[in-house]
Amino acid sequence: MEPGTRLLLALRKFFKKNWKVIVIVAVIWIGIIIINNYLKNRPKEITLTNTYNPDTPVIDSSESIPNNKKDEVNLLIDSFFNYCNTKQYQNAYNMLTEDCKNYMYSNSISEFMEYVDSVYTNTKIYNLQNYSNTEETYIYNITILDDIMSTGTTGGYQTYTEKISIIDENGTLKISNQGYMGKKSFGNLFSEDNYLKIKILNKNMSYKREEYEVEISNKTDGYILIGNGQTANEITLNLGDQTRPALDIVNNNILLAPGQTGTYYLLFDKYYDDGKEPKEMNFNLIRVYENNEKLASEGLSTNAETTYSMNISLTD
Repeated sequence: MEPGTRLLLALRKFFKKNWKVIVIVAVIWIGIIIINNYLKNRPKEITLTNTYNPDTPVIDSSESIPNNKKDEVNLLIDSFFNYCNTKQYQNAYNMLTEDCKNYMYSNSISEFMEYVDSVYTNTKIYNLQNYSNTEETYIYNITILDDIMSTGTTGGYQTYTEKISIIDENGTLKISNQGYMGKKSFGNLFSEDNYLKIKILNKNMSYKREEYEVEISNKTDGYILIGNGQTANEITLNLGDQTRPALDIVNNNILLAPGQTGTYYLLFDKYYDDGKEPKEMNFNLIRVYENNEKLASEGLSTNAETTYSMNISLTD
């Protein structure tokens, strides 16, 4: 008998004797393949994760609020919100910094009440997120929303967002709201010559801008024009690597009559947490005229007796 024939007969005998076992193994093997392919190809289950942390600043996560102050800060904000939400005006007003009361509300609780009534029009809830922290000022975004579970509101869902800052005022944490950051007073920042004396008194800082209060004295018998917007960059704020022009000079001309002293407010774009420290204020085009108001009001440099510039350091 040929070897190939013997092998074929042996295999036939083996399969005849063990066919049930072979079928079972084959079924199990095929089943394993099917299950394995299903597990590999089925859609992955999506697991929801919550990364929201109201105390981690958006701008720089390394500048977090100290752990020993987090609870105090959050409780302060929550109390302020609840006082506003329940129209406990005096309690909420008492939580504001003195600078905020003065600059934002003219030291008037009536003006603060107008703010509360305009924002807290019905029962509200809030969402809080630490935005940035600088010089021990903790800045938060607070979003105030309609509480639809309480009011049953079905349309016109309203939200309002503002920046609030938490500031240590004489050892007590206080709130400054509506994006107002605080006030800085200057001791002895001025420049003087034969024509002018310019003194920078203070600045009020919002999150996006700085407003400088400046006292200017005309020492001459003629008119002096410092800014009317006819020329670009008449007054600028020097930040070291860049300058910012004073805003809205067109509508806030600085024109001084002979011997006049006036107080003026100069507004500049400047983010509170941008890390840039103002170096000096530049009065780039000072125009000195004779005693002729009409000529001075026209603002032409060609009609001025003299033109020059003056810089004032903003470093105490």
